Amino acid sequence: MQTDREKLQDKAIVFYDGSCGFCQGSVQVVLKYNRKHNLYFAALQSGVLQQLLPAAQVPDPLPDAVLFYERGTLYFASDAALHIARHLNFPLRLFSYFRFIPVSFRDKIYSFIARHRYKIAGRREACMLPEPAQRARFIN
Repeated sequence: MQTDREKLQDKAIVFYDGSCGFCQGSVQVVLKYNRKHNLYFAALQSGVLQQLLPAAQVPDPLPDAVLFYERGTLYFASDAALHIARHLNFPLRLFSYFRFIPVSFRDKIYSFIARHRYKIAGRREACMLPEPAQRARFIN
């Protein structure tokens, strides 16, 4: 029988800032364009990341960025966004080709957006509530 940690390790998980309106909107886009339903979601504040990885691998403090876990690897910032894009349907899947742009340039743009995300879409007191059909893809 698999432990909770082993069950999590088998999933591709998008970790997002649950209090960020921009991040929650991005999750809604990913839900819409991930028609294979092979991506799962957890708020950075949920503790799922700490449950999934050994303490030494969990960034402290947690970054102001989306994280993506897949096949034992944790991706940060623009790398995370581009790996997520690989799981999306056309046309958003095309963003995955930005991986050919140097990481330093991609991460500067990503960091700019991350720093200003609350100005772009505001701050939320709580995470969004997914629709009933989507709840199975959210990890508490």
